[in-house]
Order: sequence, then C-alpha cells, then structure tokens
Amino acid sequence: MGWPYEIFALDDAQKHARRQSLDRHAAYAQLSALIPIGLALLYRLGVLMFRRVSPYQPVAYSAVPSSPGLKHERQSAAGSWTIRARRFAWWLGDDVVVLGFNLGQRDQIIFGSLWPIWLVFLCFIGTGNDYLHLTKRFGIVAISQLPLQYLLILKNINPIAFAFASSHEQLNRWHRVLGGIIYCLLLVHAGLYLNFYIHEGILSERIVRPIPALGLGSIIGMSLLCATAIKFIRTYSYRVFFITHLMVALLLPPAIFFHSHHGGRQYVIEPLVFFFIDLIKRKIDTITVPSTLELIPDTNLIKIVASLPSSKLDRFRKYAGMHVYLTIPFSSRRSSHLLFEFSFNPFTIASVDEKSGELTLVARRQRGPMTKALAQFAEDDLANTKVPLCIEGPYGCAKWFPNLAGPEFDRVLLVAGGVGSTFILPISSILLATRFLNHTQHLRMGDGYIINENPAARVQMVWAVRGAADASWPLDDGEDTLDDNIQLFLTQSVPRDPTLHEAVELDSNSYPNPRQIHKRPDLRQIVDDFFRQGVEERVAVLVCGPEEMARELRSYVGAWVKKGRNVWWHNEGFAW
Repeated sequence: MGWPYEIFALDDAQKHARRQSLDRHAAYAQLSALIPIGLALLYRLGVLMFRRVSPYQPVAYSAVPSSPGLKHERQSAAGSWTIRARRFAWWLGDDVVVLGFNLGQRDQIIFGSLWPIWLVFLCFIGTGNDYLHLTKRFGIVAISQLPLQYLLILKNINPIAFAFASSHEQLNRWHRVLGGIIYCLLLVHAGLYLNFYIHEGILSERIVRPIPALGLGSIIGMSLLCATAIKFIRTYSYRVFFITHLMVALLLPPAIFFHSHHGGRQYVIEPLVFFFIDLIKRKIDTITVPSTLELIPDTNLIKIVASLPSSKLDRFRKYAGMHVYLTIPFSSRRSSHLLFEFSFNPFTIASVDEKSGELTLVARRQRGPMTKALAQFAEDDLANTKVPLCIEGPYGCAKWFPNLAGPEFDRVLLVAGGVGSTFILPISSILLATRFLNHTQHLRMGDGYIINENPAARVQMVWAVRGAADASWPLDDGEDTLDDNIQLFLTQSVPRDPTLHEAVELDSNSYPNPRQIHKRPDLRQIVDDFFRQGVEERVAVLVCGPEEMARELRSYVGAWVKKGRNVWWHNEGFAW
C-alpha cells in the first residue's frame, strides 16, 4: 500500500475550507483537554461556596468506626470494589523503572500514550490526501496545547491546581509529559515541511525566509530545552536547565506567532497572558524581610530566620508543610552575578513563631550560587546584622490534606530523610498537639479543621540523618533533646565538612534524642510493624526525603495496599 498523500495546488475556496478544517480540529484538541478541567474547576468552586455558606462546625462527638464494622464493610460487595479501586489507584502511582532509569509514574506513561493517540487522530482525520493539509494539521494541533502547557507551570494563580486540589510541584510532572507530546508533534510538522521543500527543490530558497526560519529556530530551541532536561545535565547544573527553559518559554510564543501567520495565533497569545498575569501576582506577593543566617555546627546546614511583618504572618502560619521560594535581592548580593536573577530556590517552612513573627527555613549547602551565597552570609557572622532576603509564597498542597487527626485515620506514619524533616516536623507537631485538645478545641490544617475526633489515633515519626548534629536545628535555646515521639536514626558517624568553620565534635552523650539508633532505618521492618498493629486500621503515610528512600518506602507500603489496607499516601519532593 503506497503513501496516500499528494502535493497539489488548491484554489482559493479549497484553501479557505482547509483553513476552516485546521481551526476546527485545533479547537477540538484544545477543548477536549480544557472542558474536563473546567468541569472539575466548577465542582471545586461549588464545594468551596457550599462550605462558605454552611461553615463546618466542630461537633461534640464523632463516632470512630469499630474494627468489626470496618471488617464487615471490607467484606461486602461494595467494600471489595473499593479495595480493587484503591489497588488500581496505587498501581497507577507506582514508578516504572527500566534498566535503572525511572521513566515516571505509571499514570504518566499511560496518559503519555493515550493523549498523543487522540491528538494524532485529530491530525489525520479529514485531511483526505492533501499532504500540506496533514503537515499544517500537525503544527496547529501541537500549538493548540500550548495554553494548557503554560497553565501547568503557573505557581501563584493556577486554576488546574485548584481544580484538582494539587500544587505546582505535582502538576509539573504532567507539564513534562505534555511538553514531550507537543515537541514530537512539532518535529513531525517540521519534518513534513522539510520533506516538501526538498521534494519541490526549494529548500535553500525557503529556509532563509523569515517564516520558515522562525519555525526552524523554534524547533532548535525546543530541542535544546529537551536536551538540558536530561537527568544527567539537570543534576549536574540545574541552573543551565532552568535558564534554558525560561528563555525558550519566553521566546517560543512570539516566534510561533509570526511563524503561523495564517491562523492559530490565539494559541500563543493565551499562554503569554497566563504567564505574565501569574508573574505579576508573584511579584506583588513577594516580600523582602530582614533575616539572620547561621551555620549548624558540624553540618552543611544553614538555618535562616526571617522576621515577617505582622500583616503577613497569618499567610505563612495558616498551613503546616508549605514551602516558599527564596531569592537574594540586588541590595544583598556580594556581586552583580547575573545568575542570581534566575535563582528561585524552594525551601519548606520549618516553623513560624507567632509571638516573635519569625519564619525558619533550613537549607543544605550545595554547589549552586544560592546556597553558596547563603553560607557566605552565615560565615561572615556579622553581629546584630540582618540580611534582606526575598520570600515568595507560601506554596504547596498541604492546604488540601485531609484531616489527619480526624476519624478517617487510625494511624499516621511520618518518615523524613535529612532536611525533609522541615516538612514532616510541623505536621507531627500539630498532630501530637491534638492529644492535649478536648472535643471543643481545634487546630486548623489543610482544607478544614484538625479536631481531636480520634484521640486514639497514633502517630509515629521516623527521621534519618547522617549525624546527630543534623537533627539539632529544631532545638531552641536551652533545649537539649527532641520530642520523645521522634525515632531518630543516625546513618553514619558525625560528618566533617572542612569548608565550614565552627565544627564541634559531639560526644556519645550529646545526641539530641534519647531514642536515637545508630544505623540506617529498616523501612520494611518499620512499615510491617506499623501495619500489623491493626488489620482494619486506616493509615496515612507521609514522606519527605531522598527519592530513593521515598520509592523504597512506597514499595513496602504497597505490599499492604495489595492486601486491602486503606492507605492515604503523600510524597513531598522537589525532584524537578
């Protein structure tokens, strides 16, 4: 069977009909994605309005289902289907690793296969045997996805994050999937056009004209972006990836605007409008605050304490487990290094002191310019001097968390690795504080209230650090031990970083927790012991730490999900 497409001339009426077909199928491609998102957004707005009209009132008593009741529910037909649904949802969230390479979560791979099939179908349907119609269709269907692609990266005003109770960081994985799909469609578009120029013998003539040159430049820019997104390059220099990404994201829409002179320009105007509205809102919300910085002795950690204005305090203490983006303003820079204009590092809010109005962040010194500059500020040790820093946020999906201390959960397992404790500790503190609340008192966390509806709920926190000093940053002056509920694992002897001064050797009696264990945590044993304590118990598991730790923990928890256990899972991370 031969190639069915041919190159032939069209009259004006046929060209107009082709243009209408191109616009119509591009609209189908865009609306098929935006309509479901819009419906989810309307649902979320409806729920929010209902809650405001009928605010939640804490009740005096809320019965916690008994084990026999839960067992009967599990063994019913509805319970059996619920267990299957939970297993399937967990299976979708598992990572797919091939030859040591993480290809992403299974739902990303499935969507990343089904969505391009739909888009390719829209590229072919109704093109007849018109080669140029097919060529143009690939291009316009690809750019019809650009508004959605840019919506997925918005930090401050993100309707998709709101619609699905998510965050920018969680949506970023879908941004990567859709970006790859758009890139492949545009590659086909460019390849078909180059083949057309070669077939007609006009390649050298057309390639230097502005419109084809802009298209070729766009493809080169996207190829460069994809190349810098390779994990090896991204790990070696995230700044190279970030700057390339930002430059291509800003230059691509104008280039495509002038390239697609016959139609589809609305698809490149929309993303720029979204991008700049979000950028303006982020700039408005960014505050510059005086901050003190100190090195944690015998570690490569930097403690940052920022003094917040009283008018902004509630915004940062409202939810535990949120994060901010930190930047160094021009007035604080030791040099006019241009890299600082592209340095927006995320740090989890470790604590907010309502009395002093101080916000605490903990950073680990890395090779990048941001943490190097912060370490330099801390090393200078200027007495009574505060460094102005810019803080943007807070961001995160903690505001959408369920009531972890409510009747929905019987046990909560919190696992932290290294500075991942900045996310886990605030949540742990709130959960443990509910033990001392009576039924008329409540703390706020997430989308509702944390109420002491299930005082029997048990919380276990596991924290793995390299050495004892790495766990000393939460201690206030006068304190020498952490909370007894924290199970501290010391994975190696006290590390020494010769680049940091004021290193202090800790003796065997100076560990900040009497429950410290001198070994790496056996996550399998921890998970198995935790789940064996109640067959019918509903469990929440939260983890923040190295990617390998989170993946290992998920595999052990997954074994219990397959057995039918009811588990709510959250992995907090900044992999990208």
